[in-house]
Amino acid sequence: MAMVGLSATAASAQPADSIGTKAEAANVPVHVTSDAYIRSVPATTGAVWGNVQFGDDQEAICFTEGGDASLGGRTSNVWVQLDQWGPSNGYVTELALQNGHAGMPHC
Repeated sequence: MAMVGLSATAASAQPADSIGTKAEAANVPVHVTSDAYIRSVPATTGAVWGNVQFGDDQEAICFTEGGDASLGGRTSNVWVQLDQWGPSNGYVTELALQNGHAGMPHC
């Protein structure tokens, strides 16, 4: 499946390693419904550390606001922090997840 394009706007963001680790929060299982990049910060300007693919199940820690992302004709500035992607915890737009950020604490 091809990666869906994401547009970006500028936003300030905290480094991923400063806002949560597996030891600090209970993970929330999430189901991926659209392919999307996993980013180093909650914005499409962040480095790409990997991707999630349709049908994947992941472990999320929390959600935060960041840069706008567009996927499937929808736009959101909410990003979900995934447990241990790349050098630290990575971010994916909530638009790629079945229930967005439902049931997660704010980072």
